[in-house]
Amino acid sequence: MVSLTQPEHFILVVDDDAIASQRISDFIHSKGYNVIVCNDLEEVFFEITQNTVDLILINYWLKDGTALALLNKLNEEKKETPVIVMSETKESQNVLACFSMGVLDFVVKPINVEIFWYKVECLLSRVQLQHKVEQQRIELEKMLYEKAREEHMARHLFEHLVNIDNTDFDFVQTYCQASANFSGDIILNGMAPNGNFFLILADSTGHGLSAAMPIMRVASTFRAMVSKGFSLITLIYELNAKVHRENPEDRFVACIILEADFNRNKLHIWNGGMPPVYIQADEHAKLPNTDIEERHILSSDSHKAIEQFKSTNMALGILPPHTFIADIFTVDLPINGHACLFSDGLIEQYTHEERPFGIDKLKELFINLSGGLTHYLNENMHEYCSAENIADDITICTLDFEKLSSWHQSREVSRVQSIMDGEFCWDVSIAGPMLLSADYLSSLNQFLSIFGFATHFCQRVFTVVAELFSNAIDHGVLKLDSRLKNDPEGFELYHSIRDSFADRLTSNDWVKVSIIWRSSKNELHISVSDSGKGFTGNENIIADIPQLSGRGLSLVKTLSKTYELVPPGNITKVIME
Repeated sequence: MVSLTQPEHFILVVDDDAIASQRISDFIHSKGYNVIVCNDLEEVFFEITQNTVDLILINYWLKDGTALALLNKLNEEKKETPVIVMSETKESQNVLACFSMGVLDFVVKPINVEIFWYKVECLLSRVQLQHKVEQQRIELEKMLYEKAREEHMARHLFEHLVNIDNTDFDFVQTYCQASANFSGDIILNGMAPNGNFFLILADSTGHGLSAAMPIMRVASTFRAMVSKGFSLITLIYELNAKVHRENPEDRFVACIILEADFNRNKLHIWNGGMPPVYIQADEHAKLPNTDIEERHILSSDSHKAIEQFKSTNMALGILPPHTFIADIFTVDLPINGHACLFSDGLIEQYTHEERPFGIDKLKELFINLSGGLTHYLNENMHEYCSAENIADDITICTLDFEKLSSWHQSREVSRVQSIMDGEFCWDVSIAGPMLLSADYLSSLNQFLSIFGFATHFCQRVFTVVAELFSNAIDHGVLKLDSRLKNDPEGFELYHSIRDSFADRLTSNDWVKVSIIWRSSKNELHISVSDSGKGFTGNENIIADIPQLSGRGLSLVKTLSKTYELVPPGNITKVIME
């Protein structure tokens, strides 16, 4: 339990002259202060260990020594108790010795108590102020220590949350130098279910924690959307909406996002408010093809070609979602060489020569070092500037296309093998008015992507199921005649009739979709059935009915390995591979 009583404070009067010490102690008592009278040094040494002493008034000469012995003991024990020395004579040698050992004043007897007390009050006020300052210093150091501990824990948590599920690849090399405890820059990577590789470098406005908070939102959104198989354009629009919605108006996030699309052999580049992206292709490598003006060849010789892709977009969060437009570069995926992504921290950083590092210097290093750029900066950055003088977060990343391709090829084999070794069944049944409003097909596309099916295959499946589902509703449940759509008036009538059926649909009106993956045959079996009565006769008769044999059905047959319309015509089965 903490005591609520404050310790008593004392002034020690040390003099072997009983009359003189009594006179001074009575006067100090009259001023409302506690006094302890000591006759010799031994008593003084005892009292200062037992009590809180604010001032010691000691005669220079005592029967067991001089005041110098007390001063020496106080210095040895590092006690900062103020001392005033009294003496009947003012010998210069004694005065100098006392002052050299820390005495605050030296008075000559007989003492004028009024003048003496004025000095004491000034001295005690100064001592109390020093004690207060010292206490505040101790409290401030404690607060700073606690703050540093909390920041360390917060930084550890921040880095964990930002970098969770962030994989270290040998084809991605980075150099990062934060200007504060928290960095407003991040480099993240992610793998989509279809096998595409995503890389993002983001730079938030400001420094420290205020810059790090928007980065956490960007990181969590990037990680979630990439893992769920959303497209690059959808990812960008969602990132912009989130930053715009959840941050103050003066806060935005510049960033670069790369997507290596292995299915189409393309590299997609989005640059919003960042310095240019550099791409260096080695000798005989096929350079990206694009007609966009912001692509420039910076260096071309018999060995290397350097191209840059400047920002053509606003940074995330500046424009509201309804006015934001994403402009994406799409180029051939290089078979070798490197890409260089960087924030503006390094190029704007002042060097030891008091001038910016500059983009030309960085460009020169990348041309000469390629993928070794980040290792060089890690080893030699101190030659350009000291870590204590970093003005902004510095982040640089290089991507090795040859290693990226090798990684993808090795991963593709295991990914395909894992798909072939597994099976699944996906069923959905929709009834009533929901038939005309439910958008379940997007979940199908995402479901297939999660299992690692290629994007082009997912799109084929999406097209087939969408066409069969639409036919089941229109021609099976609603019994509409597609011949109405042959002219503009009929087309309008067709959809008018279709919409009018919405209020009449009941739970007895339904469409069911079943999708089964047969790993043994590497086939996807799709079955779509409806509550309609179907058609009488065999498949040849059914195929001759105009509303069932339009361009949609021809497309389904083209995309499928086999097609079967099961009599009486309300079940369609296809196989895709």
